[in-house]
Amino acid sequence: MQPTKKLTVVLRDLVALLDDESARNPEFAARLDVVLAGLPDQRGKSRRSQKSLKLGADVPDVFAALQKQGETEFRFWLRSLDVPTLKAVIKANGFDPAKTSHRWAEPDKFVALVADQTAARLKRGYAFLPPKADT
Repeated sequence: MQPTKKLTVVLRDLVALLDDESARNPEFAARLDVVLAGLPDQRGKSRRSQKSLKLGADVPDVFAALQKQGETEFRFWLRSLDVPTLKAVIKANGFDPAKTSHRWAEPDKFVALVADQTAARLKRGYAFLPPKADT
């Protein structure tokens, strides 16, 4: 067993022992809380990961918007969004795997990327569907 895995096993056993003892002994639990009070509350999450999680909830559904509004209105709607929202849309949907958009500053480039990628993804697979029957 590698030394880091041994240490991980020992630390897990130690935490389990502390948990058992604090459940049985309220005085020990109070002393343990005092000792652990100095630890940060975030538990290893950085500010950047919290920011991206927050943006994930605010990302609009561009696929539904394109289907509802049509191509022209969709592009106008995209222009009304701010650059951080457009970046969040690109990141959430994986529209720029090469990450070339990180260097951009012009909103029109982001709008074009989102509009083109959204339309392309919605059209993907239509070649394999049977033609619609006219009634």
